[in-house]
Amino acid sequence: MTASPPYAVVIVQTPTQRRVVAPMEVPPGAEDEDPLTRTFHYRIPDALRSVLRIGHLVWVPFGQRRLQGVVAELDETAPVEQVRDILRLADPEPVLSPEHVALARWMSERYLAPLHMVVRAMLPPGVTQRVEVVVRLIEGTWPDDGPPPTASPSQRKLVALLQARGPLTLPQIARSAGLRNYRAVVDQLVHHGWASKTEEVRAPVVRPRLSAVVRAAPHATPDAVPARATRQRAALEYLLARREGGDDWVPVEEVRAEVGADSAVLRALAERGLVEHERRPVWRDPLAGRTFVPTVPPRLTAAQEAAWQRIHTDLEAPEGKPFLLQGVTGSGKTEIYLRAVKQALRQGRSAIVLVPEIALTPQTIRRFGARFPDTLAVMHSHLSPGERYDQWRRMRAGDLRLVVGSRSAIFAPVRNLGLIVLDEEHEPSYKQQQTPNYHARDVAVELARLTGATCVLGSATPALESAYRAERGEYVRLLMPQRIMGHTRALAQQASALRMPVARYHPEDAAEGAPTEAMYTELPPVEVVDMRAELRAGNYSMLSRRLQASIEAALAAKEQVILFLNRRGAATFVMCRDCGHVLKCPRCDLPLTYHSAGHDLICHHCNYTTSVPPQCPSCGSARIKFFGAGTQRLEEIVREAYSQARVIRWDLDTTGGKMAHEEILDAFVRGEADIMIGTQMIAKGLDLPRVTLVGVVSADTMLNLPDYTAGERAFQLLTQVAGRAGRSILGGTVVLQTYAPHHPAVQAASRHDYDAFYQGEMAFRRAHRYPPISRLVRLMCLRSANEAAQHEAEALHRMLTLKIARQGLADIDLIGPAPAFFARVRGRYRWQIVVRGRDPAALLRDLRLPVGWRIDVDPVSLL
Repeated sequence: MTASPPYAVVIVQTPTQRRVVAPMEVPPGAEDEDPLTRTFHYRIPDALRSVLRIGHLVWVPFGQRRLQGVVAELDETAPVEQVRDILRLADPEPVLSPEHVALARWMSERYLAPLHMVVRAMLPPGVTQRVEVVVRLIEGTWPDDGPPPTASPSQRKLVALLQARGPLTLPQIARSAGLRNYRAVVDQLVHHGWASKTEEVRAPVVRPRLSAVVRAAPHATPDAVPARATRQRAALEYLLARREGGDDWVPVEEVRAEVGADSAVLRALAERGLVEHERRPVWRDPLAGRTFVPTVPPRLTAAQEAAWQRIHTDLEAPEGKPFLLQGVTGSGKTEIYLRAVKQALRQGRSAIVLVPEIALTPQTIRRFGARFPDTLAVMHSHLSPGERYDQWRRMRAGDLRLVVGSRSAIFAPVRNLGLIVLDEEHEPSYKQQQTPNYHARDVAVELARLTGATCVLGSATPALESAYRAERGEYVRLLMPQRIMGHTRALAQQASALRMPVARYHPEDAAEGAPTEAMYTELPPVEVVDMRAELRAGNYSMLSRRLQASIEAALAAKEQVILFLNRRGAATFVMCRDCGHVLKCPRCDLPLTYHSAGHDLICHHCNYTTSVPPQCPSCGSARIKFFGAGTQRLEEIVREAYSQARVIRWDLDTTGGKMAHEEILDAFVRGEADIMIGTQMIAKGLDLPRVTLVGVVSADTMLNLPDYTAGERAFQLLTQVAGRAGRSILGGTVVLQTYAPHHPAVQAASRHDYDAFYQGEMAFRRAHRYPPISRLVRLMCLRSANEAAQHEAEALHRMLTLKIARQGLADIDLIGPAPAFFARVRGRYRWQIVVRGRDPAALLRDLRLPVGWRIDVDPVSLL
């Protein structure tokens, strides 16, 4: 038997990059290893040689500290002679698979992110722990009658703090002592013998939950309880019945709820030796209490069948290329996902299904839960830390093999991954905005390559990057160009209930022999309303005459309406009509948005909140006016104009609660509201069959952003929101209001013409060398003073310009330095440089940046 290697390469959970005060280029040979991806060798103790594996979380010595790290590989040799031993395992099972460790290294190199931060992003709260230094006074060493004469004022101040509050960690001392040299003062107290420093493992953020459970003793019978002790007898009989049904241990809370047995009753039974108590781990399950109604898979259409056969073949024998499933809204992409998941599970493998918004998660959970109720897990940011931790443990154990979630679910520790699905793959929310700034689409493609899984990217409006890769043969494009109305039997039942014919919906051509009963319909017609003409006609309302008439018709027919406006609040900005002063956030220099519910002014970037002043703070005038409008103001207008209608609003301001998204969606699906007003979250993949009218109140908020992706984002959002109409036999229409009716994005969206938009937008991208023709890296400097940010950005620009010239990198150029579009956010000024080229990250890999700089590789926006 071959002996295991004697050394482990560990990703230690601590920054390893030296602090620098100005951007600097590392000279050749100055570092043996990239500090971003740096790892450390440790000797494996004999006790761990047979059990240590890649992905294990371990405790290691690191300087004077003990830290945790993840084993990245096992090695036969070490690059240095003095190698310290691993202390112990932090978890008996690996926390990352070898494939996830390889993925972490790939992400660190691609996104120029510290490797330890990538690993941390892959793990939920409660998995990792830290060691803290705790400072305690030593009893009897500090005189009761006062401090010794040799004690300095700083020492006396720190001792007084420790006497008042007891033992403190170093961060607590830093916050409370008011001493700039607090570390030196602590060391002085230890040197004099007045205090001690000890390392203590910090309690985990999340622990397994323990619940009190009870069961009937093996010899227990109801006759052993006196007849007069009716509650004891009832409790025992309940426990015996549960045991016969196969449930040995029963939660105490359940016994109390079912038979009224309080703790005194159960204690009395225990004293008689008739029941046994324990505390056992219980899962915090976000799906607890849900019931899923099973569904029967429909027969596939010809287009679905063709797409499914390609994916099915790849599941059986992966070819290594992702699939781009491009299907119009309502074409049946979800059914393809469901079949692919079923096949992966049948093979004994696991599946990950990503959705871009939490708003989509409830509907997706219902669809997948109806087919796979026993192995479904969910992962998104609205879960509690305990729920995330327990879901992670159950996935790692192999109990849950299907994961539905948002961006971070790509790191789910499922075993034997066979399928990854990204629904609405074009969505920018798949891009992480904090370090590591990864894009879930690219991470999914790489993870599929590492694991041999099949990867399916689905969208009605693919990202230009994805369509370009399909055009170049890197992805396999699968087309589903027709909207499915439904299957004949279900449509007949629906038509009967609604007392309307279904003749206008045509079944697929039977002459071609296609094995389907599906019926198709056209995508909803889109009417573009020129709001300039509305103004000329004297209509100053947010709603055009055409949209008003359409709302009235839909309400009269008892159908539902969606009104889309991609801006929150009641007014976009507040201005003095005398001096022109605009009320701005003091931390961001951005206009405050008026919210009428609390009569507040709110900054949508830092959440700064203040009340509306009675007078202009600049000139003292009382003539303060609200300009522009958001969803809150639109709701007020709609309620006033259609007082008989039930109106519901779905935006960030109405979804603060954990279940808010699901509650709002369920209420609308049940018909408890006639009109839904919302921001972009209502545009994403929702299936709302009673909606016959979609009104885009203002397309211009998206069209005129100073960003190279503005046209693409506008087209995608307009096309997606238009796709919410006409998804049943009721049909539907879309009214799109704009002051730029001839804009290419508006014209293409009104015709549902992706190909035309793609060709026009790609011509623009080629002319300016924007992605996907080239790649971008955004470097941003954040400083409390504008001059400091500008100075550092200009210095870095000079350094990079020289480096490009020295290395002859003709295909790389720099944009900037310049203030960011949002030049000041949360009190910090922002200057940026954009590096453009085929591989701009190569220019930056050996660059050291000081604290306060951010690197975003492949940004989805430059705003």
